[in-house]
Amino acid sequence: MDDTPQGLLVELRSSVLKKRIGQIALAVILAEAVFRLISQLTWYLIIPILGRLLHGQTESVLFEPATKNPVRWDTLFGSALEFVLVVIVVLYLNRWIQRKPSRPRDDDGMEPTPVEEESLIVEETGRAGDRSEP
Repeated sequence: MDDTPQGLLVELRSSVLKKRIGQIALAVILAEAVFRLISQLTWYLIIPILGRLLHGQTESVLFEPATKNPVRWDTLFGSALEFVLVVIVVLYLNRWIQRKPSRPRDDDGMEPTPVEEESLIVEETGRAGDRSEP
């Protein structure tokens, strides 16, 4: 077990997030952002448009302020920007979760090279290519 922060992140990613818990959490975050965007579009765009189309000729309390107030573009823009940022964060976190663990490195920073069977035979027999049994 590695006690460095990097070791903690590797262990967290490999143990908890690989078991689909991380992906479910990201899906919940994304679903919440979609719900907020739809809610903002409904209250600040669709209802004011319906209120103007009906010219206030309704008994509903929802359409009274909608006919008097203009569409709140700043709120809609903020909601859309928040949704885009959540999508970007979810995509990068999902890429981080799905990334395969990196290969261990030696002290000099180089990746270890795999030992081939031929080099082991050379060390045992003393000659390359000699594969005869004693």
